[in-house]
Amino acid sequence: MKKHLIIAGIICAASIPPAYAVTKCVKLTSSTTCTSPSGNGSNWSVTCGGIEIQGVAFCGSQDGGTMGAISENVTTSTDDNKCCWCKMVSPAVSSWVFSHSSTSAGNCTKNCAYNCAYYARSYAAFRPGLFSGLSD
Repeated sequence: MKKHLIIAGIICAASIPPAYAVTKCVKLTSSTTCTSPSGNGSNWSVTCGGIEIQGVAFCGSQDGGTMGAISENVTTSTDDNKCCWCKMVSPAVSSWVFSHSSTSAGNCTKNCAYNCAYYARSYAAFRPGLFSGLSD
């Protein structure tokens, strides 16, 4: 009897999938409607298609040229970090997405996080940068 219980236990343990096998599918596109922008410090959030998007903001010296441009790295300088870059960190991780250039590094630091959320809500041209690396 013990032998049968041990075999049944081994079969049960082998058939239970590990937690990392679970995936989360989220459909986000540039046409997804976004609401409720919020930004504080370097963190920002917005709700898109009923999904809360969370991200981080960063002021660098690298000018992206146009809103929605993407980069894997953002450069900095010692005194000219006035270009606002945004990165989604949940429910997935995006590339860095260029938001805008501020008049000064201080203005960028003060407003970048909120602007990331606001641009995600208000500009369809900004959202492809956040959602372009995601697939069904």
